[in-house]
Amino acid sequence: MNRTGIFETLPENFFSPLASPNRRHYAALLGLYWRTFQEFPRGVEWSVLVSRFTEYVSLCRETILEEDVSLDETPSDEDTGEPALFESGEGAGVEPVRVQATRFLRTLMAAGWMSIEILEDYSRMVNMTAWARPFYEAIGRIEEGLSTEYESHIVAVYSLLCSDAAEENGHYAVLNAHEATVALNDSLKVLLQGIRDYYENLDIAADEGGIASLLHQHYDLYAADILDGAYKRLKTSENLSRYRPRILKRVQELRDREDWLSDSAGKYARSSRIPLEQARERLLVMLEEIRDVLKGLDPLLSEIDRRNMQYARVSSERISLLLAPDSSITGRLALLAKGVADHPHLARGLAHSLFRMANLSSESRYRRWRTAPSSASFTDRSLSDPEELARIEVLLRDRISRQLSPARVSSWLSGKDRHRGPLTVERLVENDGDWVRLLYAVSYAESRPAGFDYSVSVESEKRLCLGRYDCPDLVFRRKHEN
Repeated sequence: MNRTGIFETLPENFFSPLASPNRRHYAALLGLYWRTFQEFPRGVEWSVLVSRFTEYVSLCRETILEEDVSLDETPSDEDTGEPALFESGEGAGVEPVRVQATRFLRTLMAAGWMSIEILEDYSRMVNMTAWARPFYEAIGRIEEGLSTEYESHIVAVYSLLCSDAAEENGHYAVLNAHEATVALNDSLKVLLQGIRDYYENLDIAADEGGIASLLHQHYDLYAADILDGAYKRLKTSENLSRYRPRILKRVQELRDREDWLSDSAGKYARSSRIPLEQARERLLVMLEEIRDVLKGLDPLLSEIDRRNMQYARVSSERISLLLAPDSSITGRLALLAKGVADHPHLARGLAHSLFRMANLSSESRYRRWRTAPSSASFTDRSLSDPEELARIEVLLRDRISRQLSPARVSSWLSGKDRHRGPLTVERLVENDGDWVRLLYAVSYAESRPAGFDYSVSVESEKRLCLGRYDCPDLVFRRKHEN
């Protein structure tokens, strides 16, 4: 990791235009240059860029604030520190908007966002600096709208790992697949955070604008940004459910193939100039992270669904509450509380039972999802029977001793492995107890690859039906045999 800091690469005043009074205009001009730069095979000619900047300044001249100079002043070559690049009389007799556009351009160049290149025919090209490219991309994405993408990420992971390219250049496939997996997870987390932000703004919208503000946020902002922009595509796309099982199967296959790991680690070590063992460890870690991220998406997807339903429900309730405050119990309580707060003398005539309670505990709080009344126990634990506690301890220790630990499950597999070969489901399962041990064996093999003695893989697409149970075509192998 580079710990020298970003300003070892960026100029010290790189962000100064975006912190100036005209920061909105500087940001817009950077976006304009980014779009113009993409139109040409190389840099943008100075005259073309100045003309486009002039068009922008002419449209926004009234909102441009004065900084150190005014619009009526002409730009001098001293502004850039590169007098050889500009003609001495460039600003003479030029209209003020073009003068201001040129000054904006030179300010961005002085801050390190652009650079000048003089060609053989003495034409001047405005090029993008290498360190500024990521910031241009971010500005372009923000201007175009941050659309959340899911399908391309999961398709990219599948295409990288499940294609022939993964056999020949496995290190590149794993690196790019890991990056796409992280991007998929980040996109889902950003969507969840966006729903939460809109949920937290409900109170502000209700207080500031009332019903009109709530309707605007729900049907204009939330629908466009969350529902149409991300949530509907997430729920209607089948790529995640279609490709995720295949990717997980492929990841397990690659982790179990010693020849592929050795070949890919060697190529990765040569390209990255790192030791072979370190390259191998990085590949295994990235494959494990791909597997863990894809397996852990279900709780995140469930939380997104829950937050979306919560926002829709609360938004509708707020609108109903403003339209008819006395139509719900919540609205009536709010009216009562407001009346008591506005007229303190009403509190003396309001009958309530709060102070009639002998004590308060966690059981005193009302929970509407509890149908049966709960009885709080205030028994002094110091008076409990020691013999009863001893009996409970014996039962607890007995339960712990009968738990299916990794060592116990590994011993069960070893007992079945009489011929020292692959263990299929048909050889392992004989009764209901074996099915339970099989579930634990699969869980330990996937979650504890370093400490469990066996690995598990899916041999084929077929399903096995043994008695009352159905399962994939699983095969267990002892680690030293892989």
